[in-house]
Amino acid sequence: MMRRRIVMPASLVTDGRDGDLFGHYAAVAQQAGIYTASDYRSILEHLIKQWGVEELAAAELSYDGRRARDYVCSLPKKIYRLEEKAHTRNSKKAQRMTSVSFSWIFDRPINISVA
Repeated sequence: MMRRRIVMPASLVTDGRDGDLFGHYAAVAQQAGIYTASDYRSILEHLIKQWGVEELAAAELSYDGRRARDYVCSLPKKIYRLEEKAHTRNSKKAQRMTSVSFSWIFDRPINISVA
């Protein structure tokens, strides 16, 4: 399951007006530093440590178990590399501000940076 692309259920949310509601919401959250890729990475690191996944002895695991352990333990580094790529890409792009409004906050306009 972890090897497949993770689909965020929120990406299916609609208010019947904004065709890119999730994209706008994600831009606001990213800009505000709320629940970013860094948060996903730190959650994974915490759970891997809390559950002792790295310490699972190879002898105790099947071949598939070892592969799964190695894959899960490699995810934080992969996410970190994705964070770095996104940061580099975003710093190179010319950013412009645009205003979007969200129906659930009474159509209050919010300024977001878009590439």
